Amino acid sequence: MQPSVSADRPPAGHPEGVPSGRVGRAEWGLLTDEADWSVELYRILGLDPSVPALTLDELPALVHEEDRPRLTAMVTGCLVDARPIDGEFRVRRPDDSVRTVHMRGEPVLGTDGDAVSMWALIRDVSELAPRGRSSSTTPEPPARRPPLQAPPGLDLAAHHTAGAPPLTAAAGWWDVLELPGGTTLLSLGDLTGPDPATLLGAVHGLALAGIPPAQLLAILDQLKTTTSLRHAVCCRYEPQNRNFTWAGSGRPVPLLFRDGAGRRLTAPDDPPPGAGSPYGQAELTLRPHDVIVLHTERLSEPDVARLLGLGPRLRTARTARECVRLLAGEPAAGQHGDACLLVARVSG
Repeated sequence: MQPSVSADRPPAGHPEGVPSGRVGRAEWGLLTDEADWSVELYRILGLDPSVPALTLDELPALVHEEDRPRLTAMVTGCLVDARPIDGEFRVRRPDDSVRTVHMRGEPVLGTDGDAVSMWALIRDVSELAPRGRSSSTTPEPPARRPPLQAPPGLDLAAHHTAGAPPLTAAAGWWDVLELPGGTTLLSLGDLTGPDPATLLGAVHGLALAGIPPAQLLAILDQLKTTTSLRHAVCCRYEPQNRNFTWAGSGRPVPLLFRDGAGRRLTAPDDPPPGAGSPYGQAELTLRPHDVIVLHTERLSEPDVARLLGLGPRLRTARTARECVRLLAGEPAAGQHGDACLLVARVSG
């Protein structure tokens, strides 16, 4: 199979420079020598997205001479001993500039236990630490990032009820990311582990590479990081046609409030054979003034039923923040410790 790019080229006029912190995605097939890169990875490495992605044998040509042994050791340990990749090295771009990147990845094993491909997320960390840093740790952003900035076509608000410290279980988490073309990624779930930065960077990198919600969740399952996102809901909203696409890795499903009535969205069917993801994906067309509510797993069935009963009152709400006030005022929304609600109201 010819090496390929997994997303369209960046819009014309996009700046050549790569902001530190951007994340690209790559997969290398070991049986066919196939390489698949996201456009964001091309940008990080300063390469033209129209040329074939580099194979694993070709990749060291971009790496600083002093760091090539480190990259070789990481890749060898991943493919031979099935050890996750987690480390940094410098790359020399065609314009002769040098960037430091953090690579995190793992092998994908076949039925015989041997590696058949390798996934990796590559993040530009050039400005995150002094030159020459060899540690793989990076600063950790907050798991929640208020205040929300309203993307095109949506009015957003969130509510978080923190659990009593110390937190011994998963913490409720939500995130919003505006994608090229005005599309918005909404995600929510229970975050476990000490390193949210890597996981959130993976979510953003995969979304920016054009990965749809179901496949995004599947890739996150494959990444063996110290932090995991469980009982997650991942959604993508396109304002041009009000198309809402979503997938989930746990019990919670989005709630839809329309014309004074609330209902659970129908869970996606199992994926068709060859879909490349264990998760199904569902789509629907939203209407002006529709309200979508994402919630964490801690809300019980009776709790959700009580929230759905607020449909007539939500119909009179004019903003997402008003919707949050109504929902958060219901005891069901705040009595289970670390819980989150994310409300998206479609603009009229």
